Amino acid sequence: MLLAGAVLRAHAIGGNDRLSSDELGYIGDANSLLHLSGYNSFHWAPGTPLLFALFAVLSGHSEISAVTHSHGIAQYAQLLVELATLVLVGALAWSIAGRWAALLAVFAMASYEPLIVVTRTYLSEPLGGLMLVAMVAAAAFARDRDWRWLLAAGFVGGLACLAREDFLPGLLVVIVALAWARAGMRRKGARRAAVYVAGSLLALLPWVAFASIEEHAFVTVTTGGVDSLFIGTYLPGDGSQFQTVAAYRHAVCRRFPTDCDSPPGDAAPMFKLIVAEHPGDSREAAITAAVLTNLRKYALGRPLAFAGMLIGKAWSTWTVPWSGGNGTAQAPGPLASSLDRAAIAVGWLGLLLAAWIYRRRWPVVVGTAVLLLVFFFNDWFGPQPRDSLRLTPLLFTLGAAGVAGTATRLRASRAEPARTSSPAGVR
Repeated sequence: MLLAGAVLRAHAIGGNDRLSSDELGYIGDANSLLHLSGYNSFHWAPGTPLLFALFAVLSGHSEISAVTHSHGIAQYAQLLVELATLVLVGALAWSIAGRWAALLAVFAMASYEPLIVVTRTYLSEPLGGLMLVAMVAAAAFARDRDWRWLLAAGFVGGLACLAREDFLPGLLVVIVALAWARAGMRRKGARRAAVYVAGSLLALLPWVAFASIEEHAFVTVTTGGVDSLFIGTYLPGDGSQFQTVAAYRHAVCRRFPTDCDSPPGDAAPMFKLIVAEHPGDSREAAITAAVLTNLRKYALGRPLAFAGMLIGKAWSTWTVPWSGGNGTAQAPGPLASSLDRAAIAVGWLGLLLAAWIYRRRWPVVVGTAVLLLVFFFNDWFGPQPRDSLRLTPLLFTLGAAGVAGTATRLRASRAEPARTSSPAGVR
């Protein structure tokens, strides 16, 4: 199954027919690192650019080429990341529910087409998927071991947040879960969480210090979150980038006629207008003010409509599988198949079963909480079908454990009456 997953992903490489702005950002950051010329932009998390730069150095390349139909070092770095994810997903599922859970999880991962075609891109979703599973698995493994393992697990958690800034809420879940302890063990829980936090800071602080010094302001992991939060909370645009940009089109054309012909979905003129409407404020302060206006006007002023928007975004993120395009708008295509939808549906059903069957198993309880909180956090921003890809490996891991665990219990419950009704001494 691992071999089949590798072959399918290798075959997908070279199929990218356009580059999105996110991909160009990751490539630009990676090349800045390779050229030792500062850093291109703090809008994107540094994990994927660092990965590309590392593989370029190891393979003797001096630059990452931004080309379509690429068979470059970045795509083969993505392939290795995807293979590592397959192995880790299988290992975590096995530790929870045995070999059948591992086989089911790896099969789902290997055959889910959006996870296959993302290998051909320069996007951060492959590394994000790997690191989210790694964060949960490392903490579960280190939880009852000595401080060195906990420190290492914390470092993995910090690296996960450098891969994707939206994993920070998940890191907080792990910290709280490690600190949680019954009466008489609370001091041990606090020490355990403190060591884990120290490991996380070892990974995060160098980047936070560097980014904050360069930006002359405190930066957690990236500076791009406030843009997405404005889009995700703008009710007239239904929390979607394309619809929000379209809603602002008339005002942009009136204020900046030269920007009237910008491509659909290009948010730069819209944010230019928002900054112009807040004279004297920095770009981030102006957009933050616009976000607060959205929250007052829509989240508080129209709470039912706002909640409906969040629910609608959540539903579409999971029910419309990513079609494999590299832009932010994905037209329905052959890759968005019924099999992909069925895989996601079974994954969520399995997650519910796992949460019930293994409700006292730490990796299941914490993994489920991490997955749900990270997704809830994303839903307030501008989610799109592509965003589900970095959560899907953890969903398939826990879902496979739930399905396999349920099947095992059903077999055991059917076998029990047969054993009790057999004559003594007969097997």
